[in-house]
Amino acid sequence: MIMGLAIISILAFIIVSLGVCQIMKKDGPVGFDNLIDPPKKDEIADIITWNKKHGIMWISYGICIELGLLLGYVMPIDAIKMILMAAGIVVPLPFMFMRHKSLVKKYKDV
Repeated sequence: MIMGLAIISILAFIIVSLGVCQIMKKDGPVGFDNLIDPPKKDEIADIITWNKKHGIMWISYGICIELGLLLGYVMPIDAIKMILMAAGIVVPLPFMFMRHKSLVKKYKDV
């Protein structure tokens, strides 16, 4: 159990680090994931805000993973532990995708 928590915590740290790197990037827009190509510089109205909002989204996802793990870890029933830990990983994903779509509509010059 502890080994799994440590591994997932390291992954959550990597995700938060990715978000910080996206916030700090100033020279071009960041992409949402590796399946969607990042937009070109001339396609985004405000690159710094675009990067900041995507970075905050990834930092929030890393925090959700950690909160799910910590809340699951303190639960006395194994089924509740598993549900909370999985929810911290899976539940934020559709919201991230919807947020990305709203940012595309707001900032991308089509």
